[in-house]
Amino acid sequence: MNMKQFKFRPAALAMISGMVLACSAVSAHAGYYEEFGQKQGIANIINDFVGVVAADNRINSYFAHANIPALKAALTNQVCEALGGPCKYTGPAMGPLHHSMGVTQAAFNALTEDLIVAMDQHHVSVPAQNHLIKILAPMSSDIITK
Repeated sequence: MNMKQFKFRPAALAMISGMVLACSAVSAHAGYYEEFGQKQGIANIINDFVGVVAADNRINSYFAHANIPALKAALTNQVCEALGGPCKYTGPAMGPLHHSMGVTQAAFNALTEDLIVAMDQHHVSVPAQNHLIKILAPMSSDIITK
């Protein structure tokens, strides 16, 4: 992605690389879950997000051996829960999951950019995007290991 085309989101560059979240302490604006299209809309965004990541030579090697259907399901549930939906994420914690992956800040930023591309493709408003990114950004300390 050409950085001149990239629409900067205030919290965007410190976000996700796997996306496991303990959302119980997070207060979500009820309207954001609806704006994302509820669970089916989130699943559609995640499907496109995984496609964008697969085409992104900066980071697609991190996912070369991933179980893609399981990844999509886990990410859908995680985002759904983060946005106040009825879903529950039941996967592993971020630290142990990413411990040996050697994720860099640059890779983390690239993944964030790819998520923004997918959200833009689904016409999610910038405030709603920022809300999700703000929820997911604290995971960077568990994900970035290199």
